[in-house]
Amino acid sequence: MKRTDDSASVSIITEIEANIQEVSKQLEELGNDPPILKTAGDVLDWEREVQGLTDRLRGLITARAIQRQIDHPAFKEKARKLAQSGPKKMRDQGLRRVTLRLTGGQEVVIKASYFSRNESTARRGKGFYPALLLLGIHHHCTPALASDVAQLSAAMGSLEEAQEQLKHQGVKLAVKTISSIAYQFAERARAAQRAGALEFGSEVAGRRVVISTDGGRIRIRKDKRGKKTKKGRCRYHTCWREPKLLIIYMVDESGRLDREFAPLIDGTMNGPDVIFALIRYYLSELGITKADRVLFIADGARWIWERVAALWQALGLRPEQCCELVDFYHVVEHLYKLAGLKRKWTTRKRRQWVKRQRRGLLKGKLKQVLEEIKKCTSGRIGKELRRERNYFLRNAQAGRLNYAAVAAKKLPIGSGSMESTVRRVVNLRLKGAGIFWHEENANAMLLLRSYYKAGRWNLLEKLSLTTDLRMAA
Repeated sequence: MKRTDDSASVSIITEIEANIQEVSKQLEELGNDPPILKTAGDVLDWEREVQGLTDRLRGLITARAIQRQIDHPAFKEKARKLAQSGPKKMRDQGLRRVTLRLTGGQEVVIKASYFSRNESTARRGKGFYPALLLLGIHHHCTPALASDVAQLSAAMGSLEEAQEQLKHQGVKLAVKTISSIAYQFAERARAAQRAGALEFGSEVAGRRVVISTDGGRIRIRKDKRGKKTKKGRCRYHTCWREPKLLIIYMVDESGRLDREFAPLIDGTMNGPDVIFALIRYYLSELGITKADRVLFIADGARWIWERVAALWQALGLRPEQCCELVDFYHVVEHLYKLAGLKRKWTTRKRRQWVKRQRRGLLKGKLKQVLEEIKKCTSGRIGKELRRERNYFLRNAQAGRLNYAAVAAKKLPIGSGSMESTVRRVVNLRLKGAGIFWHEENANAMLLLRSYYKAGRWNLLEKLSLTTDLRMAA
C-alpha cells in the first residue's frame, strides 16, 4: 500500500507541475504578443483572459503546496492521529482523488487519504479526509473560499443573492452548500471564541468605553410532527423571538466616536444571560479594568439593568470608573407617554410640559423634574400612569438619569449606535416578510452579520481557522 500511495502522490504532483508549466507558457505568450486594444470591449476581453490564466496558475500553485504538505511524513502522522482520535476506529482506505474549489471558481485535483470504519462505509461515502480538515478545507472548499462564501451570505439580502454573486465570480455552488459552508464557518468561530482564542491586538487603557445592548425581532421556524407535504417538506409553525445584540465602542476626549477602534458587535438567540456573558467576555479580553471611563447605556428594559451591577462586580471595576444611563430619547418618549395619559390637558399643554422636563433633565435639574412628575401623578391614578411614574422614580434612584453629569464627562447620552446596530444587523438581513429561521441558523447568521457590519471580518476569519490550526499543532 505504501509504495502505491507514494507513486500516486508523485504522479499527481507531476501532473500539477505539467499544468503549471503549460499555463505559465500561455501567460508568457500573452505578455510577449499582446493584442491591439481599440475599444473598451477589447480591454474587457483581454483583462478577463489574463485574469482567467492567472487564477488558473494560482490554483495550481496552491494545489501543489497542499499536496506537498499532505505528503509530508510528519503531517501524515497528524492526520492519522486525528482519524483515530474519535470514539469509532477509522481505517485508512487509501488515496482518493479530491476536487478542491478555490476563490475565482478554480477547481484543482489532489490526492488525500480517505478514512472510514470499513470498506462498506467507504463505498457509501461515510468517511472523511483528516488531512484536509487539518488544513481548514471543508466541503472541498479552501479556507479563502469558505470565508468569501460566509461573508457574502452575511452581506447580501439572502442566500440566493449570495449564490448569484458567487456565480458572477465564477464559483457555482448550490444554496444548500452555501448555507452549510456559512453556518459551519460561524460554528467554528464561536467554538474558538469559547475556547478563549480571541485576540484584539489592542487594549482600552486610559480610554473611554461605551457599552449597550438591546433586542430585535425575528421569526423562528419550528417543524411540526406528523405527515409531510406532498413535496416531502416538513410542516412548521412560527413565533416571534427577540435576538439580543451588544455593541462596545470607544469615544475620544470630545465625546466623538473613536475611529481608531472598530466597534465590537455580537448577538445571540439564547437570552439575556448569554448576551451578558458575551459582554463580560469581550470586556475582559479588552482589559476593561484599565479603562478611564466605562458607560453602560441602554433603554429602560428591566432585563438589562437587573444584570449590570453583577457585570461590574464580575469585571472588578471600581465605582468611580462606571456610569449607567438610560437612553435620553427613550426617556423623552416616556415623558410624552405620561403627558398623553393626562386626558384633561390640551395638546399645547402636553407639549409645553414635556419641553420643560426635557430641558430640566439636560440641565441637571432632576429633582425638579421628579417633583413635576409626582405632582401630575398624585391622587388616584390608573395603572398606566403609575407605571410611568415608577419608571422615572426607579431609574432616578439608580442614578441613570444624570444626563448633565454624563455629558460633562464628554460621554454620549443616547444609544443611537445600538438602534442602528439592530437595524443593520437584524432588520436588514434576518427580518422580513416570509423570512423564518431555525434557531441554530439564526445564531450563526447573527455572528456573521455582526462581525461583517462591525468591520471585523478578518478577526472572525482567524477565529474560524483557529480550530483547525489547534488541531494541526
